[in-house]
Amino acid sequence: MTGAGAFQSRAVESGVTKALVRDVVLSFYANVRRDDVLGPLFEDAIGAEWDAHIERIVRFWLTATRLERSYDGSEFMRAHMKHRSIRVEHIPRWLTLFKATLVERCSAPQADALLDIAMRMAENIEVGLKRRA
Repeated sequence: MTGAGAFQSRAVESGVTKALVRDVVLSFYANVRRDDVLGPLFEDAIGAEWDAHIERIVRFWLTATRLERSYDGSEFMRAHMKHRSIRVEHIPRWLTLFKATLVERCSAPQADALLDIAMRMAENIEVGLKRRA
């Protein structure tokens, strides 16, 4: 299997579960909110809507890992492009925090599978942000 499906199937095969996805998302965003660089950006973009944001991101990851089909993919890029404060140079910091969360919360195969998806997502966001500029 090649393409996105291979990454998604690998997540399921590695033992990624709905509970793990929720745990990773909650832990990651707790770390983001404490981060000196990303915290203010996310606070500005999300405001008082953290609960709704977290649920939307959980749905994204459940869909990306093929554990559910509950996220409307058409909102993905639009959500990142509408906030002018989000820039390409923030992506490495986002990935660093995400990797650290995976190390804390996942087995090595689970972390690798989720990181593969995150890397593809980051590449797509980077392309979109460069086009926006």
